[in-house]
Amino acid sequence: MTMKKIFLCGLVLVFVPGCFKKPYETYKTIYKTGGAQLYADKAVDPLQAIRKNIKNMNIQEVRAARIYYEEQGDVELIEKTLTHILKLSDNYQEKADCLYEYATIQLSLGRLEKARELYEKLLREYPGVASKKEASYRLILAHYWDCCDAEHDQELTEKTLKLVQEFNKEFSDRAVYAESLEAIEDYCYKVLFEAELLRMNFYLSKYEVFQDNDSLISAAMRLAYILEKLLEAQKRLSSETKDALVELYAHLREVDPEKYSEKYTLLMKAAALLAGNAS
Repeated sequence: MTMKKIFLCGLVLVFVPGCFKKPYETYKTIYKTGGAQLYADKAVDPLQAIRKNIKNMNIQEVRAARIYYEEQGDVELIEKTLTHILKLSDNYQEKADCLYEYATIQLSLGRLEKARELYEKLLREYPGVASKKEASYRLILAHYWDCCDAEHDQELTEKTLKLVQEFNKEFSDRAVYAESLEAIEDYCYKVLFEAELLRMNFYLSKYEVFQDNDSLISAAMRLAYILEKLLEAQKRLSSETKDALVELYAHLREVDPEKYSEKYTLLMKAAALLAGNAS
C-alpha cells in the first residue's frame, strides 16, 4: 500500500469509525481461527511437523503447523499453511475457514485486490458458510479502501455502492455494521456526485470556448444521470433545491433542440444549483 493510499484511507476512515486498525492487528483481533483446532490431530507434534518444508507436509502436519504459526504470529508462514491446506483438504468447512482467514490477512495487510479476489471466491464457492455476512462486509471494505486512491476510476466506487446495497438487502440483522455502511454509502454517493458534476462543468466549458453543440448534449446526459441516480442521496442539498433541479430539467427537455444558447443557460443554472452556488 502506497503512502498516498495510507494517508487518504486515514482521512476517509474518520467517517467510518472502527473499520480500520493497524495491519496485522486487524487480522489478530478480528479473525484468529479457533476452527483450526477442530481439524487438528492431537497425535501430531507441531514442533516435529514444522521441521518439514510446508509444501512437503501432509494434511495433518500442515494443520498442526498452521496452529503453531498462528500462536507465533508469523503471517507469512500462516499464509503458506493456509494455501497448502486449501490444496490438500476435502473438508468443505475447513476450506471455507482457510479461504476466509487468507482473505482477511490480505485485507489487513492492504493487499486489497487480492483480498477482493479471495472474498469473492469464498462467497461464490462456499455460499452457505457462517462467515458469509462478515465476508460480505469485508468485501465491501476491500473495495471501499481503494476508492480513496485517486488512481482508481469511479467504476470501483460504483461497485462499492452496489455491494452496500446488496448487503443491506440480503442481511436484515446488520446493526453492528449500520454506522460504517451508512458512512461508506454516503462517501460513495458524494464521490460519484462530485465526479459527475465535474464532468458536466467540463462539457459546459468546452461549449463556452468552442461552441461545440455536442458538448451540451453530453452535459445534459450528465445532469440526467445525476438526477436519476445520485440526487436523492445528496444530503447537503435541500429538498427545495432538488425540486428546482427536477423542474429545471423538465424545462430543458422542452427546449427546441436548435436553441443551444437557451440550453446552455439552463444547464449552467443546474450546475450552479448542484454546486450549492445558487437557489
